[in-house]
Amino acid sequence: MSFDKLIFSIAYDMTGDYESSRDVVQDINLKFLESPIAEIVADKRNYVIRTTINHCLNLKKREQRLTYTGSWLPEPIVSSREQTIHYSKFEEHNSLCYELIFLLEQLSLTERAVFVLREAFDFDHKEIAEAINISTANSRQLFKRAKEKVANLKHNSISDATSIEVAKKFVSLISSGEIEELIAILNDNISIIGDGGGKAPAIAKPIFGKQSVAQFMIKVFNNQSHPPTFSFTQILSQPAIIIRINGEIICIQVLSLQENKISQVFAVINPDKLSHFDSDFKFVVT
Repeated sequence: MSFDKLIFSIAYDMTGDYESSRDVVQDINLKFLESPIAEIVADKRNYVIRTTINHCLNLKKREQRLTYTGSWLPEPIVSSREQTIHYSKFEEHNSLCYELIFLLEQLSLTERAVFVLREAFDFDHKEIAEAINISTANSRQLFKRAKEKVANLKHNSISDATSIEVAKKFVSLISSGEIEELIAILNDNISIIGDGGGKAPAIAKPIFGKQSVAQFMIKVFNNQSHPPTFSFTQILSQPAIIIRINGEIICIQVLSLQENKISQVFAVINPDKLSHFDSDFKFVVT
């Protein structure tokens, strides 16, 4: 039985990065080749989860994200979660959305591991303590602290069809320059964050407020020497706009929705984070 999708899923929850997650899949598979899972292990899936979490903790400790240029956003991927995860508490409540992956960056490594194990895989605190070598009381405290840090999650789950229609209306109003109608579909506390990674032009600081966001979007969308084309998809439970110029993806915007209004725009412009989308917007674990 292959655990590749499960391993990738955990790694992405922990890192928000495509290449790092692929590397984790390879590393864990190599580890299991060298030291196969013992037949006496009754729950092999939980063993894989614990192993992957600990591997990601070590990976994150070596990471040097402090050198990243500008705002950091998770790499957008379109993926089908492993079937065995589908009915977990994490998926059932739609907690695993793009915005949450972004918010998880605020957590310490151990907080993030506890949060993922508890929310995604419904580990109890005794299991978490054993998995990452902390006390049960510490696990409870870390989880409480993590929940408080991500409590300002804006995105609310709505049907796929409804969310895509909101994204289409957003683009239509921007393209036509109808600023008053555009403002009407934005939340008062809306913001836009851009991630160019120092490799593509992006806003230096987040822009806040519906008037400022609306004016910025109309200016950017209508200031192109080559008109952009738009496609729509879902990225980790949130509507997304794929923007192309001359057939090349130049930006992916992931929208957070709150009461059917747009509350956050995540604009990924870094070309390194756009290279894994194919023409059908499918993600494949290889």
